Amino acid sequence: MQIFRVSSNHHQSAQFLDNRRLSKQVLELYQIIRVCLAEMDIIEGNTRYLSHPIVKHVYHDGEPYLLDAYSLLRAMDEEHQRRGGKRSSEFREDLSHLEHIITQHQSRVSAESLPPIFVYGDEKVYGEAAYIQYQKLLYEKWATDRIPPRCNIHKTQI
Repeated sequence: MQIFRVSSNHHQSAQFLDNRRLSKQVLELYQIIRVCLAEMDIIEGNTRYLSHPIVKHVYHDGEPYLLDAYSLLRAMDEEHQRRGGKRSSEFREDLSHLEHIITQHQSRVSAESLPPIFVYGDEKVYGEAAYIQYQKLLYEKWATDRIPPRCNIHKTQI
């Protein structure tokens, strides 16, 4: 599970991702947010992923960065749809409902932006350097992908 952020700007991060990872990112952010809300007893759901480093980071010891995480999810979903990606009407309704729940409980979540973190295997990087690490990781993944990425990013290493 990852949150591929190459910039503090959510739209830039979304534009950087290839189509396949962009679509997957929307679903992973959706799951991360739901795990946090379930752990807070706001919704019913599975909390088994709470021990995952990325989920723990978003959960932030019970004061989760859900406003910003949801903003990132929306930016990713908008970019996905801009590229022609489809979402079912049920999923769009789920996203709207999720936004309503987060807004309704915003006094229980952090108003701060989600701090950058890179986690891959045993490696953890915090702060601005995390953005560079995700760029490098994406270039590495693109170099080994069988299908070329479609995202207007050239495969040259940074």
